[in-house]
Amino acid sequence: MTVLKSDNWRDAALRLAKRTAGRSLYLPTEAPHFQVKVDGEWYVFCAIHKNASSSIRSIVENASALKRAENQSIFNFLFLNHLVRSRKEIERARHVMVFVRHPLDRVVSCFQNKFIQQKGNRTIFADYRAVTKRDPCKSSFEEFVSGYITACFAGKTEVGGRHDRHIYTQRQQLLPVDYDVVKRVDEFDETMERAGLAHLLPGRANATSGKVRVSDAWRLTADELNEHYRKTGETPGKASLLSDELVDQINQLYRADLQAFGHLFDKEVG
Repeated sequence: MTVLKSDNWRDAALRLAKRTAGRSLYLPTEAPHFQVKVDGEWYVFCAIHKNASSSIRSIVENASALKRAENQSIFNFLFLNHLVRSRKEIERARHVMVFVRHPLDRVVSCFQNKFIQQKGNRTIFADYRAVTKRDPCKSSFEEFVSGYITACFAGKTEVGGRHDRHIYTQRQQLLPVDYDVVKRVDEFDETMERAGLAHLLPGRANATSGKVRVSDAWRLTADELNEHYRKTGETPGKASLLSDELVDQINQLYRADLQAFGHLFDKEVG
């Protein structure tokens, strides 16, 4: 088992106060953990945005003994019926799983999906406007990193305050519990196969890892890149969005993730 995060005294006091008051197990930056019972065994998944979270939601729904209502959102269904609410529920699980990505991949994927493809971007666009006072559609990837994400970190090792979940570090979205499965996102299907859950895997969607070369894409606005996407179905690849300066900047901002999970990224192929 692997403990990747421990509470400092402030977080421990806040968590205790919330539990004493009968409120949520989670602190504001922590990702929801969903649980589901399969063949008599419980499985718990940490659902971090951009980290196979869509696949996790689908697996939990596919395995659920309950059926989602016709007009019920997947989020409402899972939070009502499958949200982990106590440590006892974690301790009873056969596996407690978290899947991680290199910060460079995660930040690029967020920009591709939310700013270029402009899918499911209501909350991150609202936060972007609040932080930068700029129109996100008129902003470039360079401004996304240097203006928005940097401001949210405010010189600290993790994002401070309440911001869109896509830009929190992965480490700060964990609970201070034991995770016995800690894998990269590209190992998700293989991990489900080994856990005996492969039959619950959904079809693949939300793909953002285009490898199209677009010169100086990091300087182009989201609107300009979105126009190209609507005409061709293509998004610029990671190499087009990441200048050397942005690579250094993202790695520095997300150094907590590199310290926690860097040994996994060192093994990554390609």
